[in-house]
Amino acid sequence: RRSVGAPLPAAERGDVDRITRAARTTLGEAAFTGSFTHGTRLSPEEALHETSACRGASG
Repeated sequence: RRSVGAPLPAAERGDVDRITRAARTTLGEAAFTGSFTHGTRLSPEEALHETSACRGASG
């Protein structure tokens, strides 16, 4: 969204906040921040490649 200037719709804010809290709790602050930062630096193609690799590794 940020790269194309598309703000998060207000109706989605609660879901995003809830999921973010859950991810932070599960991963811990340092791992969440590192992963989030890494993700924001990926191109769409790189993100697709990484998620495809993860899915392949998990079956």
